[in-house]
Amino acid sequence: MDEHRSFTMRKPSLPSSNSRAPTPKPSTPQPLKSILKGKTSPPRDSYDSDGEVTAAKKSSRNNVYTVPNSLPQHAHLGPMKGPALNLHWKLLPYHPNRSKRFLHFDIAFPTHDIEFRQNSSYGVQRTSLSDADLDKSAADEKLVKMTINFQRGPFEWDIDVKRDKGIRVRDVFEAIYAAFDLPLTPHEKGLIPHHRRAVYEEAFRLRCKLAPGLPIVEQRQGWKRVDMLLHETLFRGLTQPKSGGDWVLNLSGSVPVSKH
Repeated sequence: MDEHRSFTMRKPSLPSSNSRAPTPKPSTPQPLKSILKGKTSPPRDSYDSDGEVTAAKKSSRNNVYTVPNSLPQHAHLGPMKGPALNLHWKLLPYHPNRSKRFLHFDIAFPTHDIEFRQNSSYGVQRTSLSDADLDKSAADEKLVKMTINFQRGPFEWDIDVKRDKGIRVRDVFEAIYAAFDLPLTPHEKGLIPHHRRAVYEEAFRLRCKLAPGLPIVEQRQGWKRVDMLLHETLFRGLTQPKSGGDWVLNLSGSVPVSKH
């Protein structure tokens, strides 16, 4: 009887051990696994490289792993672009309703040759820009850095303008002139098609002839970036294709002014 009692006392312990067995079945790693997946997809993956929100592309993931309710409706989550700036009218393309006067800037020549031009019954009136004209702020807000892009044929150049105290109109003009006054590098010369070299040589010789200094001095420096423009050296203003993005330099060919 004692042995039987000892056996029956062990019997209740069997179901108690069985009741603990189902406990690990829910396997807590399952929800943990999905949480870890969410951590590998940080919120920045839902933005394009230019900072625009593309939540619609990954809405299923964002609904699971983000908390949009904590943000105002239509909130911009991506990296903010620079604010849209209004440049001084001298730096913009000429427009009769916006531009006070017509500005003539041939980037093949130094900035002290920049002038206002106006047609009259006496011919074309030319007025040099004063220091006050050139010292105007480049934008309606303080601007300490700007990048200007230019692309023509196989050539693509960036012009960086910087001034801690604020960029002025003269800083932009001088940066543009300096950028195109640089001699071509061996790599840039290699980009010129062989059948076009005679055309660039002609533009080079004409520029040297018209240079304010001695032509021989310019000739010794060889081809410059400005020669790759083939006489399309007139400044036609800066434009900004994308708000807050880089500016684009616009140039055009020269139009001879009649002396009669």
